[in-house]
Amino acid sequence: MEGFHIAVVTLLGNGHVYPVLPLCSELVKRGHDVTYVTSSHYSSQIADVGARPVIFGYRPPSAELKNQVRKTIGLKCDDVRLWPVLRSYQKHQFSIAEHLLSEVKSFYEANPPDLILYDAYAIGGRLLAHRLNCKAVRISPHFAQYKRYFIRQNGVFEDPPGAEGYRDDLDSFLLSHGIRTANNLWYVERLNIHFIPREFQYCKSYFDDRFCFVGALLDRPFTPAWKNTSAGRPIVLISDLSGLLDTNINSASYYRLLIESLSDGELHCVLSIGDSFDPSLLGQLPDHFQINRSASHLEILPHATISVCHGGMLSTLEALYNGVPVLSIPSDTGTEEVSYRNVELGGGRKLARDTLTADVIRKTINEMLNDASLRCRVTEMQHMFKRSGGAQLAADQIESSVRQG
Repeated sequence: MEGFHIAVVTLLGNGHVYPVLPLCSELVKRGHDVTYVTSSHYSSQIADVGARPVIFGYRPPSAELKNQVRKTIGLKCDDVRLWPVLRSYQKHQFSIAEHLLSEVKSFYEANPPDLILYDAYAIGGRLLAHRLNCKAVRISPHFAQYKRYFIRQNGVFEDPPGAEGYRDDLDSFLLSHGIRTANNLWYVERLNIHFIPREFQYCKSYFDDRFCFVGALLDRPFTPAWKNTSAGRPIVLISDLSGLLDTNINSASYYRLLIESLSDGELHCVLSIGDSFDPSLLGQLPDHFQINRSASHLEILPHATISVCHGGMLSTLEALYNGVPVLSIPSDTGTEEVSYRNVELGGGRKLARDTLTADVIRKTINEMLNDASLRCRVTEMQHMFKRSGGAQLAADQIESSVRQG
């Protein structure tokens, strides 16, 4: 089979890049040329799976915008304080999209792709496909949107008044680049691939054959870097507690609360703080706490008993695929809904940040450890999710889409 040139454009964050890497690897194994628009931060990981990084100069949000976003974390969708900040962040994304297009269009004009895979949240990918008049497939690491609701929040579908300006801004921006479709917040391509299991998608029967749910793609390379020092104690993996842009400021208080709640030494606790967090903010750690700065969670989770996180989709599915229940402490409306759906399916528990105490955390974790029915449900979910088709199904769908023209 003759290989195709497939270009990939995603947001530049772990939850958007990591789920795509196994798909890139599968496409490369099938003889396709995969190029990936990225920053230098992810270039080596992309090259490791055989894809070619196409580097552009990513511009992070300003300190002022970061501070605005931090202040709105946790606000509900009907809170009027949320929407001015969301629209400011959206304008930042517009700027990134235009900058991306200006830097990579000459490369792709000289090396035209047969198809562009673009993240549902990466507007630059859609602009590039339009500029090149190229076939496109949308990919997403998150839920598919149900009908014309902005979000499903704790099980309730909502389209708050503040979303109208957000939608209008998106339509106006795309129109300024020659894309004349309306209601772009709900736009779908002829093929839309979601890196979640169909069983995890709410209202799953609503979505027709334009939507393909392939499950979490976790077969990405990592270098073993973790040493198990648990001495047989149950392992609790603690990670991603802020979900915010400035982890040093926003994570420390939550980590300290977890340290207090689990200080009795009955569990072995792995604090996965990454390489940008300052561990001195945590003070002196008990002996049964272990700092992880570089090891992949895919290396730790097969040994873990519980995962404590902010409830992001990637963190949640990684745990469930390894048979590990999730205790989520959601940080925003997106992680609230992932957490709600996981609890709805019986995969764990969630705690609200505004009522969080060390006693509540300790009690909840003890209940989870002693809940045999929880472990059974998570094992069932693990088996169910692993039958989702994975990178092989996604690659089959993409090849079919290219051939159909």
